[in-house]
Amino acid sequence: MCILHNVMCMTFLGLHSNAERDKYRYFACLMRARFDEHKNEKDMVKATRLLREAEEEFWHNQHPQPYIFPDSPGGTSYERYECYKVPEWCLDDWHPSEKAMYPDYFAKREQWKKLRRESWEREVKQLQAETPVGGPITEALPPARKEGDLPPLWWHIVTRPRERPA
Repeated sequence: MCILHNVMCMTFLGLHSNAERDKYRYFACLMRARFDEHKNEKDMVKATRLLREAEEEFWHNQHPQPYIFPDSPGGTSYERYECYKVPEWCLDDWHPSEKAMYPDYFAKREQWKKLRRESWEREVKQLQAETPVGGPITEALPPARKEGDLPPLWWHIVTRPRERPA
């Protein structure tokens, strides 16, 4: 609910320019009162219904060109500059004291690396078997062979997603 409230405030801000700051504050206060009215709702069915109705209302009233911060996903300069994109292997060179600041991430990363070493040969064989004789027609990678299995070259997607999730 907090995320929805913040997104709705940003939408109101986009609808009302700085010249209409008083209108923005008025509508933001009305919206906050509507959220506060149901903030202690105990019935999950009713809370889910209220959330769905609020999301639908937001969808119908959203700005046709919402404001997106330039460095945010979908922004004009999101991941624009290659010089700031550090390759994933650089994390191998971190000092143990630096890695200790992010223990959960590096524990998960070690599991990914182990899984990558185990699945690499199988992934390459699958790619070679499913690639047409004249070479690939598109850049699309084949899906995983069976449910619960990994698609070929999953490592790049897991470690550093580059695009906004759909």
